[in-house]
Amino acid sequence: MKISIFPERDLERSLVLERLIFLGLALAVLAVFGRLAAFDFVFFDDHVYVIEKAQVLAGLTPASAWWALTATDAGFWHPLTWISLMIDHELWGLNPGGYHLTNVLLHLTATLLLFAGLRRLTGAVVQSAFVAALFALHPLHVESVAWIAERKDVLSGCFWMLTLLLYARYVERPGWGRYFLVLLSLILGLAAKPMVVTLPVILFLLDVWPCRRLTVENRRRNWQLVVGEKIPMLLLGAVAGIVTLVAEQQVGALKTFEEFSLSSRLANALVAYGFYLYKTIWPAGLAVYYPHPGHWPAGMVVLSLAVLTTATFLAVKRYQSRPFYLVGWLWYLISLLPVIGLLQIGSHAFADRYTYIPLIGVFIAVVWGVGDWVAERGKARVTEDKQADAPGRSGRVAPDRPGWRGEGRGAVIGRQDANAFDDMTKPSDIEAEPSTRPESEYENAPGLQAVAFQKDARPPSASLNEWETMGIGRCVAASVKPGDPMVSPAAVVGMGLAALVLFALVSAQQVGWWRDAETLFRRAVAVTGENWLAANNLGAALSRQGRHGEAAPHFETALRLRPDYDEARFNLAAALAGEGRYAEALPLYRRVIARRPDFAAAHNNIAIAYAETGDFAAARFHFREALRIRPDYREALRNLEIAEGKGRIAKGP
Repeated sequence: MKISIFPERDLERSLVLERLIFLGLALAVLAVFGRLAAFDFVFFDDHVYVIEKAQVLAGLTPASAWWALTATDAGFWHPLTWISLMIDHELWGLNPGGYHLTNVLLHLTATLLLFAGLRRLTGAVVQSAFVAALFALHPLHVESVAWIAERKDVLSGCFWMLTLLLYARYVERPGWGRYFLVLLSLILGLAAKPMVVTLPVILFLLDVWPCRRLTVENRRRNWQLVVGEKIPMLLLGAVAGIVTLVAEQQVGALKTFEEFSLSSRLANALVAYGFYLYKTIWPAGLAVYYPHPGHWPAGMVVLSLAVLTTATFLAVKRYQSRPFYLVGWLWYLISLLPVIGLLQIGSHAFADRYTYIPLIGVFIAVVWGVGDWVAERGKARVTEDKQADAPGRSGRVAPDRPGWRGEGRGAVIGRQDANAFDDMTKPSDIEAEPSTRPESEYENAPGLQAVAFQKDARPPSASLNEWETMGIGRCVAASVKPGDPMVSPAAVVGMGLAALVLFALVSAQQVGWWRDAETLFRRAVAVTGENWLAANNLGAALSRQGRHGEAAPHFETALRLRPDYDEARFNLAAALAGEGRYAEALPLYRRVIARRPDFAAAHNNIAIAYAETGDFAAARFHFREALRIRPDYREALRNLEIAEGKGRIAKGP
């Protein structure tokens, strides 16, 4: 543990550093994501969540709030997400910039809470700051922030991080009040997005490290407590999960095993784990949608399996000495489970937004691993004070010379030995300088190369010779293995900051693709190639601008890639009708209705085409069918009234 003769100065410096980190994180998030406030809706689920959602457009009222608490629209039970969008509508109306700004502020809040939570759990300021910065700036997280319809990601992320912080307080001083706050935060997270179901398991991992509630000494005593306090959390998660599955099945998003076999799901899960790791390291070619190919090449599956197996083996192997590797790795694997494709929802293989929470585990393993590496190859290898009086391989007690013992603390002398000083301290706590005293002054310490001492254990103005004679603080003499290169913590921090800047630049570029729907889907088509959904959505974006002739080829591309894609066929028919090519549009509408007789919009549109070609009887029939399917379909009702009027006129004298 760090010992300092300047505790008040240390506290002051720590507070200043933490405030600077908070400020730096805030400025970084705003710098990368701030321009989203000038961007448009993307009409990719944005219309489902905001533009065409009557309850959201009504604002926050008792009726709309009750609807939010009971609705499973869009395949989810996430009342808190609906309520947040209602509040946005109260504030911004249909100005998309306001909704984007809310997403940015929620992401910023999640980032700051993550830093605060990790700082409290681990006590490590620098490592916690780097994990929070990676979370804030990684390009894979752009989708969650830039997409208004993904409000549920950033909102649930806030409550995930808040739960970590509250759990740290609970672990420090357990009590029913603090436990209730943890439970409440978890409930609110589940009400924002059901993916939070894995959080209780993550809290259990944190009990292992860094909380160390299940060490060898206290495992038996604490096991029942640690497991017992997670049971209510797991039950809440199970309820949220079941409700979500039912909701997804109701809207037809949950795919059957006839559509995606068990083997294809397992293969996709393995490839997805590997894909996300690859994109974490090399976040290029990101897209809003990655279509599921149905079957993956065996080579890709085997490669992903090999990577996962190797990483798991290494993490388990180093668990005793470095538990953060296993905890971080399991965080990644477990938190991805709900969206890894074993329960196939939709027709996509991967999604950048799914990594919003899971990548924190990877960041923890990497950042703490780098810190450990710096400690091993740092300026000195030292023992704890309690080992100083035990002669042995790790070192010997310094001779009783005036000044060296310094208030009975003693100094440890290291030998030029690869295994000297088995226990390492943090590099942030230890410094080393070349020894100025001859080896003859140290008993049984040949090859002494350096003197290690704790930071702030001597006045900043004191020279090494002065420090050696003063006996201030904890004094340790250490040797360095010949040929073992020194690693400067400052250099490592500098390289880490450079990596963050690079990620920030890539993220800023990725943010730009979310300017509007056309820009977003042109980018997706460009980087993913044969992407039937991106092609269809690009065509839809062009059609909304009245550019039907430009849109039609993209719908045709989507149908070529996926012949059973009824939405693209419907959109192609609408584009042809928009150009007055009703004769070409009619057979497309008929095919869509034959496959989906409950498609109200298709009935409305084919009725318009019939009316434009003079077949008012067919038009009236299909308008009535549209209203039968959707009684509140105002456009179809208005069109029916017009068609009935034209019909009577057409049948005149």
